[in-house]
Order: sequence, then structure tokens, then C-alpha cells
Amino acid sequence: MNKNDSEYLAGMLEFNGYKPAAVPEQANILVLNTCSVRDKAERRVYGQLAKFQYLRRTQNLDQKIFLSGCMPAYDKAEIKKRAPFLDGFLEIEEAKQYPPRRADSAEVWVTIMQGCDNFCAYCIVPYVRGRERSRSAEDIAAEINRVDFAGHEILFLLGQNVNSYSGTNSGQKISFPQLLQKILRECPAVPRLTFLTSHPKDMTGELIETIAENKKIDREIHLPAQAGNDRILQLMNRGYTSAHYLDLLTRIRARVPDAKISTDLIVGFPSETEAEFQDTCRLVETQNFFRVNTASFSARKGTAAAALPPLAQGVIDERLNKLNKLVHSVKPVSK
Repeated sequence: MNKNDSEYLAGMLEFNGYKPAAVPEQANILVLNTCSVRDKAERRVYGQLAKFQYLRRTQNLDQKIFLSGCMPAYDKAEIKKRAPFLDGFLEIEEAKQYPPRRADSAEVWVTIMQGCDNFCAYCIVPYVRGRERSRSAEDIAAEINRVDFAGHEILFLLGQNVNSYSGTNSGQKISFPQLLQKILRECPAVPRLTFLTSHPKDMTGELIETIAENKKIDREIHLPAQAGNDRILQLMNRGYTSAHYLDLLTRIRARVPDAKISTDLIVGFPSETEAEFQDTCRLVETQNFFRVNTASFSARKGTAAAALPPLAQGVIDERLNKLNKLVHSVKPVSK
């Protein structure tokens, strides 16, 4: 989603007469689009801002430096304190009033909804992106039909939880599977499509059937598990059990035999025991994931998990290392 936001920022600047600079030293404006999902990402932002400040001081005193994305929505006062040299902030919602400047890549990104209503205990997204807001199906289809797909191979439909999409079509509420069917029917130039991100508790049989019946929908399905233990899933406020997740995998593979299922896993959640960590490891060992993205728990101020007593950092690091080794040792079976 950050990539799509950056396309809108570039489109807004281009609409107002700016052109991309060949190198940062030549730029009149430097814009850093940010993510605040993890503490590590924020630390990298401050490191990059320091580089921008040095560049301006030594190469181009007239440069302006702006910040955009999730971080300003999370804690603007802290940013101003730590980076007083910033010239201001660019708002994503304002940028989305302008046509995006599409990146020259195989992928086309279209946001279908913003925000999240789930409030997972570890996640800052609902606080920085707000509650769920779905675009109308007509608006989404119109944007897709404006895209020149020459040179592009796949369309990504984006949302924090696309499975809970609840937009309108001709004034009537429609579901995410119905949106997919509309796009496949009314946007013939789309070569192939996929979507990010799905929440297991909201994945329906209707969606599985829609994927199964339409070969234009990519067979890589991203379904974040986050943990393999029920107590940890409950503490995370994920809204499903490990049995529910495993049943979903079974149902998907039964209807979409060539599915390539990828997932996200978090280790070191507060109070996670060694046995509970092993439940997550077993998920990797037994489920033949196509891809596994791993992360250690990162406390975000304002979330429910931030108030829980943390595990020792050494324990968290050790578990992440073990899980990464396991992921790399388990080879997915080719479909």
C-alpha cells in the first residue's frame, strides 16, 4: 500500500509542475513516505532524514524536506521534536485527489479500501489509518480502466483487510468476491490480478469459489496466520483459532489445487512460552507454505500489547533465528 501511496504523492507533485530528479542532490523537494507498523521502520526513517539533512546542508541549501505516510499520523509532535529541520508534511488523502504517477514496473497497484476495524493487539494500523472505508466498485473499476496495462503483468488490489471490503455498486452493498467478479467482467485489459491483505477470519467460501473459478486471479494467496497457538492468537485479538486457520488451508487447497499460500508469523509476543512458539514452528513444518514472512514482536505505543510485560529480547531474537532457519530448511512442493 505504501508503494501505491508513493505513486499518488508523485502524481500530486507532477500535477503541480514538478518532475523527478535524476539524483537527490538535484531535487528541489525531498519526500520520504513512511511506515510505522514496526519500530525498526521508524528508526530507519530518522536515519534517512538525517541523511537528507546532511545532503541539504552540504549540497543544496534551497532543498525542502517533507515527510508523508503513516508516521505523521501516529505522532507528529514527536517527529517535530526529533527532526525540527523538516519543512512540513504531505498528506496522503490530499495526494489521492490527483491522478497517480504509475511506477514503471510489472505491477499496478490500486487501493480499494483504507483503514482497519480489527484492532489486533500488536498493530498500530487502525490508529494511523483509521477505521475501514471502502471505495465504490464503480470508482475502482473506472480507475482500473484508465490504466494502460502495456508492460504491466499483474494488478494488485490493496487494503489492510480486503476480505472485509464493503463498498457499493449502483447503490447496493457488495462483498469483496462480488467486486472481484465485477472487475473481471468489466475490466478486460487486466492481464492478471491478486490482492493484499486477507484476514483469515473474514475469508469466505464465496471468495474461495471466486478464486477457483477464475484463472485470471493469481494462485499465490497471502493469508497471515501470525501464530500457531490458540492462546497467543487470542491475546493478539486475531478472531480465529489455529483449527479455523488450518481448515481454511484445507478448503482452499481442495478448490484451488495449484494455490501457493504465503503467510506472516510473529514470534516473541508477550508471555509466549517455548511450547507455544513450537506450535508456530509446527505450522511451518506441516503446511507447505509457498512463502513465509517472519518478524519479532515490536511493541507500538498505544496498542493493547504494548501494556503487556515483554519477553527478554534475547529470547525473542533466539526464537526469530530458529524460525528463520526452519523456514529456509522447509522447501515448498512445486505445484
